[in-house]
Amino acid sequence: MNPTHEILTSSMAAALLLISGHVGVAADAAKKEGRVTWIIRDVKLLSSKSAARAAVMNDKVREGNGVRTGDDSRSELTFLDLTITRLGANTVFSFTGAGRNIELGSGSVLLSVPKDSGGAHMTTDAVTVGITGTTLTLETARSGRNKLIVLEGGARLSLKKHPGESAYVRAGQMLDVPPGATKLPPPVDIDLDQFMKTSPLITGFPPLPRQGLISAATPTGGARVYPGLPVSVGVAPFGPGFGPRGSGRRPGRGQSGQGFQPTGPASGSQAPGRPIDAKPTPTRPGIDRPNPARPKASPTPSPRRKPKPPQGQTN
Repeated sequence: MNPTHEILTSSMAAALLLISGHVGVAADAAKKEGRVTWIIRDVKLLSSKSAARAAVMNDKVREGNGVRTGDDSRSELTFLDLTITRLGANTVFSFTGAGRNIELGSGSVLLSVPKDSGGAHMTTDAVTVGITGTTLTLETARSGRNKLIVLEGGARLSLKKHPGESAYVRAGQMLDVPPGATKLPPPVDIDLDQFMKTSPLITGFPPLPRQGLISAATPTGGARVYPGLPVSVGVAPFGPGFGPRGSGRRPGRGQSGQGFQPTGPASGSQAPGRPIDAKPTPTRPGIDRPNPARPKASPTPSPRRKPKPPQGQTN
């Protein structure tokens, strides 16, 4: 073979290897970065190499970098495998592993992970959450309170300082972890349909890819918790990323998931929707019992009949 031809062939092979290597690196980088697909008000991208800047649609967010939302602001990131991450107001968040390892510094996040994709892992200062293919929301407050709500699928939450203390949370349930917890409370059922209609992580965004599975997880019958009670039903949780704004409801009985009867068929003699320890409502005066304030009316004497005279006697 001509030496010149050999040199040319070798050079072309080396160039092809170099190009394919760059393509492979670019493809791996694309898998590890998210793309900004939704912006509501104040959303900023954080980088250790530059100052924070306002995000714009289709911005690329690389792993190791962060995203921060302001007051009454929200955002959405979409990854190459259709993993979706939504951020609520006043949230600071970063990720690695193509959006599969999430660190939530504060605020709230919704994560939707496709099935058979290897799962994901979420971390706050107090808890860790192991996720398979599922859709869920996680909120953390600076006080140390954490709240996990599973919309479809399931997830396992563990305490960081007590790894042996863990609980599995299934679709339609919430696990509310108080600050400084050493034991986990049991998960409670929520009104998932009401949550889907009111949560800022759902409303104002396009439908989720797994919306059908979430609808299938929504109970259509049987006992359900009150849709309007705070905290225990996931309608008005404690932070800016959940629930309807300005609900004006005061916490009361039932806040820990107890004290109220589900709005379904009556259980025993307890009427549906009545607090468990409530006393029976007294009947109104004059309906089912006499009114002690009303004086009893004197009976009207019946007219006396005049006796008939004996036969043969006239008046």
